[in-house]
Amino acid sequence: MADQPASEQTDPGAPQPEVSRPHDKYFRKVFSDTEDAASLLRSCVPPALRRTLRWSTLTHLPGRFVSDDWYDSEADLLFSVEREGSDDVPVLLYVLLEHQSTPDRWMPLRMLNYCTQVWVAWQYRHRQAERLPLIVPLVFYQGGERWEYVREFAELVADAEAWRWVPRFEHLLIDQTEQSADSVSGSVAARLLQILMMARFREAAGELLEQATRMMRDLYRAKGFAAVARHVEYVLATQPEENRKYFAEALRRNVPGRGGDLMNYVEELIEQGRQEGRQEGRQEGRQEGQVRTIEGFLRQDLPWSAIEAATGIDEAAFRRMKQQLDTADGDARRQPD
Repeated sequence: MADQPASEQTDPGAPQPEVSRPHDKYFRKVFSDTEDAASLLRSCVPPALRRTLRWSTLTHLPGRFVSDDWYDSEADLLFSVEREGSDDVPVLLYVLLEHQSTPDRWMPLRMLNYCTQVWVAWQYRHRQAERLPLIVPLVFYQGGERWEYVREFAELVADAEAWRWVPRFEHLLIDQTEQSADSVSGSVAARLLQILMMARFREAAGELLEQATRMMRDLYRAKGFAAVARHVEYVLATQPEENRKYFAEALRRNVPGRGGDLMNYVEELIEQGRQEGRQEGRQEGRQEGQVRTIEGFLRQDLPWSAIEAATGIDEAAFRRMKQQLDTADGDARRQPD
């Protein structure tokens, strides 16, 4: 970027195209409401800093900083908030949602990278500023295994204590692997988000879904259909069929005499999911058959010219199909029982 004229430099924090990832979309939908975001973030920021922040000024800033390699298992949001006695430079809250099933020992390195990108983006947009803002790096984790790895970057570097050149950086961690649904903080929408994401990895998902439907009842009464629909969509996009059925039954039990439009929507989404699943299954079956046929040809040492003439599929297309099948197979193995 330094070699480009300023007028031609691209904004490093510019919004990226939307991706069809249920965790990412859900996270962004819920916390696009800054009141819901503030209700949770207040409980995560260290008390000494929390008391100095003007939470009514919390603002969601545009941009994604997660690398393409991690889009499937991470989502991020960036907020700014004013601080007492420091009107010229806000505090930035960088929130990373880690929704892979196991923790990553290299998280301090990744978070340092993301925060550096945030600083670069901020400086790009505030060229006259003389100082960079404080960033509070927050990692939310709801995976299947407890987080045991270090949070201090220097602990990943050999002989770090002997040298001044190693950054002193530590991220905050909110590990919810063993947290109870009753102990989560925030507004109803913020608590629902945490509980439903916990349910994605917990074996006892039914208990969490039962409690979530009671909270949906309260949210439906207070704010109506649209406020609940985003939570319903997430459950039906991330839970296996058995849990989706249980969720629909629990929602029907816990929203008695109300929510007819909501139940119709649930049933429509479930049926849509079945149809899409059947269609994807047929497509995957055709692709798997094609891949197996080509693999058979390759074992016979047939040249690609002959394989393409017989199947209409060239080598590049074959490799893409095989990668898609391998990815789908890996995702299926990672699904909780």
